Amino acid sequence: MARHHIVQDKYLTQWRKADTENQLNIYVIPENNIIERGPGWKGFWREDFNVLNSDDGKSYLPEDIASLVDTKGIEAIKRIDRLIRAQLDGTDRSFIAFYVALQYVRTPRRREETNKLMRATIQHFMRKDISSVDHVHMTKAEILKHTPINKHEEKALEEISKMSDEEVRQKIFESIHGGDYVAGLNNTGHSKQILKVDREAKELFESQWLFLVAPKGTSFVTSDNPCFTISTSKIMNGLLSPKSIVFFPLKPDICIYIRPGIKSQKEEYLDLNEKEVDEINQLVLFNSYECVVAKDREQLENLTKEYNYKNHKKSRDVTISELGDYTMFNME
Repeated sequence: MARHHIVQDKYLTQWRKADTENQLNIYVIPENNIIERGPGWKGFWREDFNVLNSDDGKSYLPEDIASLVDTKGIEAIKRIDRLIRAQLDGTDRSFIAFYVALQYVRTPRRREETNKLMRATIQHFMRKDISSVDHVHMTKAEILKHTPINKHEEKALEEISKMSDEEVRQKIFESIHGGDYVAGLNNTGHSKQILKVDREAKELFESQWLFLVAPKGTSFVTSDNPCFTISTSKIMNGLLSPKSIVFFPLKPDICIYIRPGIKSQKEEYLDLNEKEVDEINQLVLFNSYECVVAKDREQLENLTKEYNYKNHKKSRDVTISELGDYTMFNME
């Protein structure tokens, strides 16, 4: 399978240690260790990730869109000047809006949370509908008609072929009500989210943008989940929620701060002090998936030296609340 990026290599190159050395300082959270690798490090790639990999070499639209957004987006980001502080023209603002939306949906964290939400939703209502084994109507014969698409399914069908109808129904019931129920989008389903970024991009384009500027001597870090939201509420905490704030370090000295709840097509600049930059870097670390990148190794060491890496959550969990006939699923 081909490898596909979760974070653009040209974006990551902005964090290299020096212009003459194509290496990054990377804190690998599961290992609690800082390593030096290039922007093409395997940790920023996944096989068959958020794209449909075709052996016949045909073009695949979501990946073509991602490539175009990456190219135009990084070019626009590089034109942001912390000294001149000119307003972006409509084209560059559009490119960056698309770039932010794409980076939000393409990461392992987003994929994991999407699958968690789908699994929780399906399992919740299936448990209600199938409250006992007597409510399981699928038969062994119906299941065995399925053509397996991988070795996992082949093995499952082989096991089912040895069971009685009663054992099959009991197994289905236990799976639904137990902790081993599995559901989620396939690669094609995940990749289709890329085709929908124009909706998010339009809303982001029309929202209030603030460019946070790091002072000399310090910089913003980034991660394998560089675009994330912080919400003032436990509900409505998505990318376009009026309760959310979008953070995305566009480059080491500029972090974009977007308020979807406020409409404005102007960019403002705000100079931060070292403490404020550190606070944002802590948010980047907390919302990362498996790794964090910094230009300065000492800064990265200070940021992570007391971090509780063993309790790091790569993704949020689903909470379910019911109010009468209404059921709400939320990521927290």
